[in-house]
Amino acid sequence: MSLYRRAGSKFYWFKFHFDGELVQRSSKSTNIKDAKLAESEHYKKLLRGELDALPKPKAPTFEIAADEFLNLLRVQKSDGGTYRRNLYGVKPLTDYFGKTKADKITARDVEKFVSWRKGQKSVKTGDLITADTVNKELSVLSRIFRRLKKSGCIASNPADDVERLTANAPTFHVITPSEEKIYLLACPPLLQDVARLMLETGMRCGEVYNLQKKDFRSEKNFIQIAKGKTKAARRRVYLTEKAKTVLTRRANSFTVENLFPHFDTDFQKPTNSLSYVHAEVMEKLGFDFRIYDCRHTFASRAVESGIDLVTLAAILGHTNLKMLTRYCHPSEANKHDAILRMEKLAKAV
Repeated sequence: MSLYRRAGSKFYWFKFHFDGELVQRSSKSTNIKDAKLAESEHYKKLLRGELDALPKPKAPTFEIAADEFLNLLRVQKSDGGTYRRNLYGVKPLTDYFGKTKADKITARDVEKFVSWRKGQKSVKTGDLITADTVNKELSVLSRIFRRLKKSGCIASNPADDVERLTANAPTFHVITPSEEKIYLLACPPLLQDVARLMLETGMRCGEVYNLQKKDFRSEKNFIQIAKGKTKAARRRVYLTEKAKTVLTRRANSFTVENLFPHFDTDFQKPTNSLSYVHAEVMEKLGFDFRIYDCRHTFASRAVESGIDLVTLAAILGHTNLKMLTRYCHPSEANKHDAILRMEKLAKAV
C-alpha cells in the first residue's frame, strides 16, 4: 500500500491491489498520519466485505439504457428481424419509464407498466394490446435489466419478479378455396403476389418481402433463404408452378435486386409491411383474417395432402414440431376421412 499526492488535489491518496483489483481513493486528509489511518480502515472494511473494491457504476436513465441495448444489437449485426422486434418492444417501455433511473425501477413499477400497457390499443388494428405483445415487451425489458445487472449498475432484475400474462389463445383462420379466389382478385398486385407466394410455399411475410433476385434459382426450382432467426429458418424453399411464375415475372420487372420493393417501385428498399393494404381489402370484402393466415393455410393444406410433420417443419423453417400444432388445422372432412381410413384398416386385419 502507498500514499501519494495527486495533481490538483490537496489531499493524500492511497492505492493498493485487493482481489486483483486496483483500489485508488482519496484519504480526504492533508495529514499523512491521518491518511495512513484512512488507508488502513478502508482495507479492513474491504476484508470484512463492507465495501466493494471498485465503485459501482452509476445507473443510467431507462431511455439511455434502452438506447445502449439497441446499439449493441446493431453492433452485433443481429438480423434485421431481431433488431426490429426489439425496437418495437423498446418503444412502449421507453414511453413509460423514460428518464427514470434504472436502479429506481422496482417490480411494482413493472407491474404498473403491465396494467398501463394492457389498456392501450394497437395502432395497426385498433384492438386492445394482446397478452402476447405485453409478454414480449417484458422479455425485452428483462434483457435490458439483465445487461445492467451484469455491468453492476443494478443489484437485481425487477422484471424477473413479475408474472407473465396468460397468453391469448391463437386465432388462426384457414382460408377456404373460395375465399382465396375472391381475396386474391381484390388484392392490389404487390399484396396479391405476396399472398400467392405464402399460400404456395408457406413462407413468412418478412421472408417474401426481403427476397432478391440472387435468392431465386429458377433453373433449380427453389428459393434460397439466407437469413433467418434460427438455423432452420435458413433453408431452401421449393416452388410450385404458380410460385415460380410470380417470381419469374417479378425478376423481369425490376432493375435492382429487390423482388418486392416498397410500393412496387424499382430502386426502392424492400417492403416491410402490407398490413394497412390488407386491412383495406378485408374491410372491402367483409372478411376477417390476417396475411399470416396464408402461411397457416399452407400448413393445414400440407397436412391434409399427406405431408409428414418432420418434412413440413423443414419446409416452414421450424426448429421443432411443437409449433406445428399451432399452424395446422385439418378440416372436418379430413378428420372424418381419417377415421374412415382407420376403420377400414381395422376391418382388414
